[in-house]
Amino acid sequence: MLSLRAPRIKKTPVSKDLALRLGTFLERGLVQGVPTPWQLLLGQLEMAPYVLLPDAGDQARYDGAPLGNPLFRTPLIVSQIGWEHFRIGHGLLSTPETLELHLAYVYHEGMPTFDLQLVQTHAGGLARLRRLFEAIEHGSSPTGAHHRRLIDLVIPNGTAYRQRFLEPGGWVDQAAAFDYPPLATAAAFLRPEFTQLTSFVDYCIDTFAASPSGQSPLAVVRELALLGTRRIREKGR
Repeated sequence: MLSLRAPRIKKTPVSKDLALRLGTFLERGLVQGVPTPWQLLLGQLEMAPYVLLPDAGDQARYDGAPLGNPLFRTPLIVSQIGWEHFRIGHGLLSTPETLELHLAYVYHEGMPTFDLQLVQTHAGGLARLRRLFEAIEHGSSPTGAHHRRLIDLVIPNGTAYRQRFLEPGGWVDQAAAFDYPPLATAAAFLRPEFTQLTSFVDYCIDTFAASPSGQSPLAVVRELALLGTRRIREKGR
């Protein structure tokens, strides 16, 4: 009998030290600094509509899966990931387990660079991601076998999808080598600065003030409103 009960996974605490989380990118000059919480807030507010309102639908990615329709797929995924499945911000507050299961259950057509870079902000993240995907692919643990049964209901040919992560030179190896796709290859409906964590961080630093200090409440509300509706206003042009 198929169970939807997710195996209990010990949650690791999320580090609040953003400089430590971004350290691997800072060391390599892939980000220019550490954004403030205010800059991250404004950045994710502007980014959210680009994630929620893409120009192209995603149903083709799930065609052929028994529960590929979003009406069936979404509740199943939420049963395994929880309500964090609906988190649409920068992802730096997501637990490693949530990020890993998101990558396993949600089909990504191209290299999910933003998500993989989020995984890299956690110590040993890529190695842990590889172990999870291998356990799912081979059913070599109760947790892996459980997730494989469910993933096969929502992703057509889940093996081929997982191999894009696991194969030599695949997405996990590329991320480990910091070999990310050029920003220019991003989908047309996405803004390049929102396709990678590193570009998002630099965009926040370059674009927004470090804090709302000195701004009137009205100016702050106006900025928030303009950022939150930018995508909608662009689509209307």
